[in-house]
Amino acid sequence: MNATFFLRIIAAILFIFGIIYLVNPAMLAAKAGITADPSGLTDIRATYGGVQIGIAVFLFWACRSEAYLKPALVATLVIFGSVGAGRLYGAIADGALSGFNQIGLGFEIVLTVVCTLFLMAAKKTRPENRPG
Repeated sequence: MNATFFLRIIAAILFIFGIIYLVNPAMLAAKAGITADPSGLTDIRATYGGVQIGIAVFLFWACRSEAYLKPALVATLVIFGSVGAGRLYGAIADGALSGFNQIGLGFEIVLTVVCTLFLMAAKKTRPENRPG
């Protein structure tokens, strides 16, 4: 698997989930244990739907040129590494890790590790890109 294929798969997953959160925010929110009034549903549509769609569009765009793959991998690593760290902290602080959050954490860990591996491989194959 190459980085472009990997990022396109991630973009497709994010786009699908983003659309689901946008169109039916209560469905996935309920699986996460989130209940919301109409204002909260609007926030879920924006935060979960809009952000995931935005990241997906960025990744699809970045896959159009090899020059953008490294920034896309770094962005994916930072975003999902941060989300995973926040989820892990929340599980420890709150004393619970539901099945929904276990799946989310697994996804975030895999994304972070795979992005790291792609970036390490790119660094080894392109030593001329090293700073200094």
